Amino acid sequence: MSRTGRTPMISLLVANYLSWIGNTMTLVAVPLYVLDVSGSALQAGAAGFANALPMVIAGLVGGVVVDRIGPRATSVYADLAAGVFMAAVPLLDSTLGLSMPLLMALLFLRTLADAPGAAARLTLLPSVLETARVRPETGNSLFHSAQRVALVAGPPAAALMVAALGPAPVLYVDAATFLVSALLIRVAVPPGGGASTERPQAGFWQEVREGQRFILRTPVLAAIISVVVVTNFVDDAFTPVLLPVYSEQILHDARLVGLLLAANGVGAVLGSFLYVPASRRLLANRYTTFIGAFALIALARLVMVARPGLWPVAGLVFLIGLASGPLNPLITTVIQRDTPPELLGRVFGAVMAMAFAAAPVGIFTGGWLVSTVGLQRTLAVFAGVYLLLILYATTNRPLRALRESADDRATEPA
Repeated sequence: MSRTGRTPMISLLVANYLSWIGNTMTLVAVPLYVLDVSGSALQAGAAGFANALPMVIAGLVGGVVVDRIGPRATSVYADLAAGVFMAAVPLLDSTLGLSMPLLMALLFLRTLADAPGAAARLTLLPSVLETARVRPETGNSLFHSAQRVALVAGPPAAALMVAALGPAPVLYVDAATFLVSALLIRVAVPPGGGASTERPQAGFWQEVREGQRFILRTPVLAAIISVVVVTNFVDDAFTPVLLPVYSEQILHDARLVGLLLAANGVGAVLGSFLYVPASRRLLANRYTTFIGAFALIALARLVMVARPGLWPVAGLVFLIGLASGPLNPLITTVIQRDTPPELLGRVFGAVMAMAFAAAPVGIFTGGWLVSTVGLQRTLAVFAGVYLLLILYATTNRPLRALRESADDRATEPA
């Protein structure tokens, strides 16, 4: 395949990396910016909440936008809007002044614009992979590795920039990542599928529900998404709640949470990249890979209950990250395989909305359980949830459709 044939794929992957790196840098820069401006920890927390709140709404609504106007147009417009809203924060503060309500509104709008862009990039992916003749597992692994790499590299880079230059330049960098992403996709990525040439017959909210109904009507997708929602509920409490408490109460040094987060992040990055070659033979059976990954995560969390010490725990959280690496590429591959192109935006939007909706509930529940029954029992409960998921997966007949079919292997591209 010529380099030109792979240009759309490379451009889309670079745009996705830029977007995720900007997002993770903002996770650090926004609270520090608000603290620098207001000195209020409460307002910093509120700013972070405003930055995250729209993900559920935008995921559902953005999927319809993707399918109505097309994924490329949605991605470009969403990135441009998110970049403008982000740049407006430090620009207004340094010129006309920026009230706290206006800051919250800009952060809300920035995330509201960003979420449809994420769904649009996922919707563009199958067509650019087909043009490049790259296997879905390969392309999806490279695509989802952006989030993993960004979570490892973005926050330290943002912290260094804030220390050297202050928080405002980081916000400008985030805005620039959106603008460059929009340019790359507009210039180098074909329109892709998703947009109908006819006027939509259904109402807007009816189309929002169509993505959800399609998932429920497709047994393998319904089973996968139900597992994803539960695991997001459990996993999103692990990093911000359980690991810091584990470091403080069991390892007796809260600063060690940085080491544990780094080990988990590096494991996730390696897991994503190693799935590219492993998906050809060793992990070619998606069904056993899906169940095996969850089994490794459950086992590692059960061992953590025994308080094995710093370096064994670092190895366990590394293993958790490693096992989680193949899951998003695998799930995305199956969604792409089983969803008609004209519904991809709505389906990905619905999946993102349901996954994000589970996260704050899981974080709250994790904190409540730790304060009520203690850390070790909370770890045991969450590991038990994973074991129940494994039992569900092994007894759920539709999930067996995860196995790679002969059609998947009919063409063996890169």
